[in-house]
Amino acid sequence: MSQECTKALDKLTLEGDKKDGTNPAPNTEAESQDPQDVDGSKTNAEQEEAERNELQAFVESQQERYQQKAAQRQLNQAPERPAEEDFFRYDSSVKKNTAFVKRLKQFTAQQLPSLMQDVSNLNLTKYISEVSAALIEVKLKMSDIAAAVSLCSYLHQTYADFAPTLFENWQKALLIKPGEKVANLSKMRVDLRFYAELISIGIFSNKLGLPLLGACLTGLITQDKEEHVNLSIVLSFCKHCGDEYAGLVPIRMTELAKKYGVSIPMSQLLPADKQGNLRNLLKDYYHSLADHLKKEHKQLQLAEKSKRKMLQTKGEITAEKREQLAQLQASYEKLFASTSTLADLLGQAMPELVVEPDSRDPLEGTVLDGKGGEEMQFANLDPWRDDETKSFYVDLPDLRLFLPNYCGKKMQEAASQPDDEYDGGDVVDMLAEPPITEEALDMDMPELEADGGELEPAEQEQEEIVGDEGDPLGEMVDQGESAGNADGESGTGLLKPDGSGSCGTPNSQANRKYFEQYVQNLQNCVNRELIDNAAIDFLLNLNTKSKRKRLVKVLFGVQRTRLDLLPMYARLVAIIDLVSPDVGNELCQMLKIDFKYHLKKKDQINIETKIKVVRYIGELVKFGIYKKLEALYCLRCMLLSFQHHHIEMTCAFLEVCGVYLYNCPESRMRTNAFLEQMMRLKMNTTMHGRHAQQVENCYYLVKRPERLKVTRKVRPLIHNYIRHLIYKELDKSNVDKMIKLLRRLDWGDPSTFTYAVRCLSKAYNIRYHLIRSLADLLAGLNSYQERAVVRVLDTVFEDVRAGLEIHDNKLAQRRVAMVKYLGELYNYQLVDSNTILNTLYSIISFGVSLTHDGPPSAVDPPESLFRLKLACVLLDTSGQYFVSGANRKRLDYFLVFFQQYYWFKKSHPFFAGSAGVGSDAGLTTGIVSGAKDLFPILIDHMYRECLKALRPKLKLFTSFEQAKEAVQKLRQQIYPAEELEKQMRKDELVAAQGLTTTGTSDAPDSSDREDSTMQSDECTSDAGEDMSECYEPKRPHSSRTVGDEDEDDTTTPPAADSGDLDGLECYNDDEEEEDDDENEDEEDEDEQDFDLEVAVEPMPPPAVKQPEDLEFEREFERMASECIQQRAKESSKVNPKQVPVPVTFRNETKKSYDQLQEPTVEKPDTVPFALMIRGKGKQQVYKTFEAPEDSQLAQYIREQERKQQEEKDNVKRLTLNISERLEEEDYQESLNQPTRTADPLRMRPLKPAKFKHPKGVPDIDAIFH
Repeated sequence: MSQECTKALDKLTLEGDKKDGTNPAPNTEAESQDPQDVDGSKTNAEQEEAERNELQAFVESQQERYQQKAAQRQLNQAPERPAEEDFFRYDSSVKKNTAFVKRLKQFTAQQLPSLMQDVSNLNLTKYISEVSAALIEVKLKMSDIAAAVSLCSYLHQTYADFAPTLFENWQKALLIKPGEKVANLSKMRVDLRFYAELISIGIFSNKLGLPLLGACLTGLITQDKEEHVNLSIVLSFCKHCGDEYAGLVPIRMTELAKKYGVSIPMSQLLPADKQGNLRNLLKDYYHSLADHLKKEHKQLQLAEKSKRKMLQTKGEITAEKREQLAQLQASYEKLFASTSTLADLLGQAMPELVVEPDSRDPLEGTVLDGKGGEEMQFANLDPWRDDETKSFYVDLPDLRLFLPNYCGKKMQEAASQPDDEYDGGDVVDMLAEPPITEEALDMDMPELEADGGELEPAEQEQEEIVGDEGDPLGEMVDQGESAGNADGESGTGLLKPDGSGSCGTPNSQANRKYFEQYVQNLQNCVNRELIDNAAIDFLLNLNTKSKRKRLVKVLFGVQRTRLDLLPMYARLVAIIDLVSPDVGNELCQMLKIDFKYHLKKKDQINIETKIKVVRYIGELVKFGIYKKLEALYCLRCMLLSFQHHHIEMTCAFLEVCGVYLYNCPESRMRTNAFLEQMMRLKMNTTMHGRHAQQVENCYYLVKRPERLKVTRKVRPLIHNYIRHLIYKELDKSNVDKMIKLLRRLDWGDPSTFTYAVRCLSKAYNIRYHLIRSLADLLAGLNSYQERAVVRVLDTVFEDVRAGLEIHDNKLAQRRVAMVKYLGELYNYQLVDSNTILNTLYSIISFGVSLTHDGPPSAVDPPESLFRLKLACVLLDTSGQYFVSGANRKRLDYFLVFFQQYYWFKKSHPFFAGSAGVGSDAGLTTGIVSGAKDLFPILIDHMYRECLKALRPKLKLFTSFEQAKEAVQKLRQQIYPAEELEKQMRKDELVAAQGLTTTGTSDAPDSSDREDSTMQSDECTSDAGEDMSECYEPKRPHSSRTVGDEDEDDTTTPPAADSGDLDGLECYNDDEEEEDDDENEDEEDEDEQDFDLEVAVEPMPPPAVKQPEDLEFEREFERMASECIQQRAKESSKVNPKQVPVPVTFRNETKKSYDQLQEPTVEKPDTVPFALMIRGKGKQQVYKTFEAPEDSQLAQYIREQERKQQEEKDNVKRLTLNISERLEEEDYQESLNQPTRTADPLRMRPLKPAKFKHPKGVPDIDAIFH
């Protein structure tokens, strides 16, 4: 950077400091100067007198204040309150007392006399609590505290309950919890001083009031040693109350008292040791404040340095940067003043602020000189972005070494005529302007209209040129020719059009024709070779001063629609500029004048001409003919009036040379600033959509967004082919084609086999709606590659299971896709219904404890509702095909358990709006009384829509307790034998041990647990049998037959039909061990493929029986056999006592008509019985009698009737279930047809068969089923 630029930057920096209001860091030396150096104009005697007067005034004010407080403290500590009888004379009306309390809430110092008069006339005995609360709530000012203290002192001397009530309110106001910030700093500042004044005048004793004051100060200080938000509160307390509670005296007064031997009076409120404790606490706070000040000072210096650097690199300081610097300066000055005040009160020295040397030398690495540390940053910039473009703008043919007498002629012209001396009549020469400098470019407003009068010739020039665009030769050629003749054709004396090599003057007529032909041919130079030949031709044959002027006008007057000629003409100028720089200078000057003309005109016409001018300038910039600063000046002028045609001109300019300017080190920063300004204008102004799109396009064309380089994994060609077929080409319409292509793979190759299985297993890598097509593809391959299909099924099972074991949100999309895939596999008969039901039960039971009291599950936390979504996805996919009797029944069973899981989630306290909900009412309703239900409404809608689609007439449960009760009834219905055995075992246990009623209350729980264990074992074994059948070989040319599933349903016991109630899932260990050896393959890095392994615990070995157990079994068998033999020998005799007693009998006596008409009266408290007695001839005679309803006989008979009815109902239900199952099996066998595609029974809803009247005996099954 030159010396002038450095001085200009220094000047701008100083001016920026003045505008911003930023001042250098305050001089700490001036603050700590001796008092004698402050006023140098005074004499020593006058200065000492002033100091003595100041000290004497301070001492007298302190003595007077301490005496007043001592007198008030004496009155408040021993108040003389009026007797209770005196209060009866005062006014006790509610209206006046309420009005007095309202006035207290708006207390000011001016209201004190009227309030004191009201207190003396009112009986406030019943309103002391309201008065105290009003005094605490009122927002006082510092000037109102003295009046409020006087009012409180009068109330304390009048009412004995005032001080305790007021202290209770102060405890609420001044309590600061750990980690809690003060909400209202100004009120806390006033309240803290108010409370301290009340203690100092004796309204609160030191024993009662000081602990609260100390706790408040400790909380304010200890929690605010980083940000110092409470500095104003602490500083106010130290100013007004620090002398009484901490013994603080300003350092100036201390020095003056020490100098003149005067003792400063001290407060006797607290002893010196307690004052020292608070003073040490304040000193610790000051040290942290000093560290904060140092940090702020350092940040301010860094900001000022950054400001100077930005001014040197970019040439300007943004408004945002100025605002940030002003805020930082204001914050620092405020902190410095507060720190200085606190240091003066505590008698501490101000911290030393290190001021870095302010170097005004040019920073290294600036954009202007391209040197220093940032040179490495600009080393990799490429203004061209491709070699062909760079060659076009950089590789120019240089004819200076081949032109004869070039050096001598150039030197002769330089000696005879200055470079900037042209024809006096040229318009361009008259309008020549000084070049644009960096200072002019950085000005706030470019001076576009400063020389408004000089633009009139430019307008005339523009009109002449535009008018001659149709005939580019016209008068320009004639004027140029005449000018050339007048000048004597001072050319270079090279080859002439007539071929003669003489140095004489050529024929003007031939020269004009040749130039006309040359200009005509320029319009056809549309490539690099033609334009280079044209440049060489001009330099060899037409390089005269007049021809150069006429060439400039021809080049400037290019047609506005021939934008393709602009790069060629610019290259022509660049080649000629190597020999004759005046061509480029004149053309640039004309373009600049024309640009300013259009910019000032601000009309909405001639858009094509405007676009041509800016694009022409851009092309010349890339050839180095038009200066970069001049181009940036044009860009800034357009941004100052960024609307209408200026938007299109700016975009056209940046499209041509924006990349070049942005990637050149000397113009990068300024271009970036203008680009950001353009985007801000686009965001802050309303413009047409087309213009906004143009702005964004040119912005990102110049400033490409940074992209991370993605390293793609290199795979074998066959692997890429498999991925292409499955992930890209697979569609609903070409499944058969994909099957044929996949069959052609070398399935015998382990690598190909493993990778194909991998791709077929990853349903989460394809689009969601194509998962059904993937399942169809797998079903088609089942007939040809059964082993691969089994491997895919194993992988899908393991993935679903592992997703249940790993709770991770990033696996959510994957888990949904795999569950959807599993449902589609069932639809295409690759898995059976047991697999789907086992998966459903695993989703709602694996790792789930259906209680809100225990610790939360790690795999299914209370706030996670993702398993509900998984279950709904699986039910929506395959639940509609559970239409047969057995499968429908088993799905109905699952829906009961599913509703229980749903209500378990919804009734959790996490979604009830309170974390402490644990009552039965909360669990039942799922919503706390008065709390908001936080359960997501989308999950609730998904759950209800899923069940509505499966069972439209299903009545949903409304509470968690109702769902649990339904599950318990379902267990009793499915396992009646186990329930009966459980009851018998309980009765035997009670009879054997003689347990009391209280003792037997725990028996059902133990039996329930034992029964639940037996039930889980049975379900696990049944589920294992069902799962093992999934891997049986299928028939060729069929993905799966219906008969296989029917056979499964037939052989499945009733306990297994209910599904796996405990959510246990079994795997084929042999298949897994066989697949583990073949599944070894590296992971895809571009996919989130996680190793999900399912831990299957091996079955424990059978326990070895001890000799004592074997001996016991032998003895038990021997005893049982003896009992059986002994029982067989006994004769079966009927015990007369065991004859059944008839409850009802046929009444053979006949009644008369009158007896029948009489109403039968039944006693509500009796039960009629019939007693059988032996009559004559051993005949049975029945005699009726009535027994009380609460008698043991009546209760026993009723219990026996109830048990008999329950047994009949169970037998009836089992019989109907068996009949229904047999009918379903017959129906399934009739539909057993092998096919590859999905079962029609599942893919579309069943239509009821048309009823045909049977001939002969009616078929009961056909009628009712």
